[in-house]
Amino acid sequence: MKLPESWNRESSHKVDALNTLTLIGISVLWGVMLDLVSPWWLILASLFLLSGYGSEIERRNEDKINV
Repeated sequence: MKLPESWNRESSHKVDALNTLTLIGISVLWGVMLDLVSPWWLILASLFLLSGYGSEIERRNEDKINV
């Protein structure tokens, strides 16, 4: 069975750094800062912030592909 051509193309949409995971991390961080949750939640907040920031998709430069 052959895969559709649309599945073989690279994704070209751009996602900003402010996504759902980043917002969850910021919310948990504020909860710790305002003493609403335990400081142990900082571990989870940092994981959310790092995974949210690292999940950006950027458009690949056509010049770099052809070189």
